[in-house]
Amino acid sequence: MKILRGYLLTEHAAPFAVTLCGLTGVLLIGNIIKFAELVISKGVSIFEILRLLIYLIPYMLSFTIPMAALIAMVMAFSRFSNDYELIALRASGVAPARLILPLLTAALMISGGVMLLTDRIVPQSHLAFRRQLKAIGIKRPAAYVEAGAFIKDFPPYVIFVYEVEGDHLSDVRIYEPKPNGPTRTIMATQGTIEPFPDERGAQLKLYDGTIDEWDPEHPGTLYKVSFGTYSMNLLLDADARKRLGKKLKEMTFRELRAEERQMAAQGIPALPIVLELHRRIASSFSTVVFVIFGLALGLGLHHHERLMTFVWVLGLFMLYYLSSIGANALALKTWLPPWLAMWLPNFLIGGAGAVQLWRTVKR
Repeated sequence: MKILRGYLLTEHAAPFAVTLCGLTGVLLIGNIIKFAELVISKGVSIFEILRLLIYLIPYMLSFTIPMAALIAMVMAFSRFSNDYELIALRASGVAPARLILPLLTAALMISGGVMLLTDRIVPQSHLAFRRQLKAIGIKRPAAYVEAGAFIKDFPPYVIFVYEVEGDHLSDVRIYEPKPNGPTRTIMATQGTIEPFPDERGAQLKLYDGTIDEWDPEHPGTLYKVSFGTYSMNLLLDADARKRLGKKLKEMTFRELRAEERQMAAQGIPALPIVLELHRRIASSFSTVVFVIFGLALGLGLHHHERLMTFVWVLGLFMLYYLSSIGANALALKTWLPPWLAMWLPNFLIGGAGAVQLWRTVKR
């Protein structure tokens, strides 16, 4: 069994490495095309662009490693099927179930590595990427308003924006914590930001939202007012331009938990932080989910079904990541608990794969 286990893992290693390099290379090429404009129109050094690409690799690996594991599984079992090795194993009295444990153990080890990657290396590479962009002078009007981050550079406000496209903001949340009263909240569906000429702040225009106003008749309480357009000036504090605040995806697990506690203490909803934390952990274990599904496909694979199997693989990738996006949207609307939303694709697809694997082994 030890020889079989070693052979099984060795046969998967080469397809895994080749697929991982290929998928990561494809993603890098896409970014090279995007960065080419910086070299041509802005005169940015090629070596600086290479640094940006290197900083992107850890983030890409968090996606390509699980995908490569599934594709390697299908490729390896396809070769086993083509060489009749699975039939030979069954004829020798080796049950297909004995092939599962070594591959699942390897998948768990890879998932642990991906979790370490997303906790330690990816946040640092994200932050280094943004620092490099700032160092080569790439600026935009919304430079201090980053999507998915609690911005604290405009005291006394804490700002969170779900989407930023140029000067246009979507789903804006502005909180004004008060030490002796409830937190004042401004919510808007859309917004625009225009920097002041001296770069010491910006004017923020919000559209279609609500604002909490202090009730003069009941001190310490707030009431909501709807607005069509609301303008406010945001002034940077003295050190804001010298530092680069961390976005949620640039924080480690420990930093995310600390940020969650800090937001909760100020009466600010920490839903985006909880979602980010569970998303990273759940996506790390997508390798296990894909390997379970890959075992179900591979052990039942026949010669004439290889093309259809790769169609299944492509469909599985799309289903997993689209369902993750959909579950995230449901959590943002508070229709699902954050932990359930982020783990739901793993539960559904992993459960379906486990059922199919059990049926395949029983045949």
